Amino acid sequence: SREQSGIRAWRDEDLGRLLAQVRDRRPRVHCITNLAAGPDVANILLAAGAAPILAQAREEAGEIAAACSAAVLNFGTPDREKLEAIRAAGRRAKEAGVPVIADPVGAGASPWRRGRILEILDEIRPDVIHCNFSEALVLLGNPREFHGVDSAQAGLEERLAAAVGTAEKYGCAVLLSGREDVAAGEGMTRVIRGGSQAMGLITGTGCMLSALIGAFCGAQGRESQDLLAGATAASSFWKACGEAAWRQTEEAGGGAGTFHVKLFDAASQMREWREDIEDIGR
Repeated sequence: SREQSGIRAWRDEDLGRLLAQVRDRRPRVHCITNLAAGPDVANILLAAGAAPILAQAREEAGEIAAACSAAVLNFGTPDREKLEAIRAAGRRAKEAGVPVIADPVGAGASPWRRGRILEILDEIRPDVIHCNFSEALVLLGNPREFHGVDSAQAGLEERLAAAVGTAEKYGCAVLLSGREDVAAGEGMTRVIRGGSQAMGLITGTGCMLSALIGAFCGAQGRESQDLLAGATAASSFWKACGEAAWRQTEEAGGGAGTFHVKLFDAASQMREWREDIEDIGR
């Protein structure tokens, strides 16, 4: 059953409970991130209540990942050294029972990047994959034209199918980002609505969401993890932050720079928000 597998229907009190866990337990989140987002990833984790560690060297990545509450492996701006650090962190984290969140940024950018991402994901078998629609297609072996880190456009049904297919292929929870985020896991699919299109004004918002997934999953502890709930809560929290930040930006007469700052304010000040999460069947 869903309850026996650790995946259950969404409940109204989940958001507040999971955010309280992050702030009470201050999970250590090891992030191997990309050049465009490092400081923002660290600062959004601090704002939300978690503790970031951004160790990038392959010589220590595995040891540090195994000692943390979650490991977030971001494939953006890859090179050989970074990919070996990702591989080491993923292996050791899995051996230690630490949840691994993979973000296959720009998976279709080149045959080299696509091949390395598919190889490493197949080896480490992450617990959560956060991707967009185009990246999911690459993981499923059906790449479209390269869209950079942006996603090809698709309807909700097509995106639901991509999220479910990716979850089934890797045996993990999947959060597929977009105007509506789609979360899929064993026996459950969710649609998370809300947010702000202003997220597209700055770089790194997807990388920050991956880090937040690490915080919400890692804060649960290793004995009672509901990784789909963690991904769902991170998505809903981030959408609420985007809405609040853009509202405050408009009130201040600001633009992209103001919005950037207001995102961190929103993450640190958020206590409760109105959710728009729908459980749907396969």
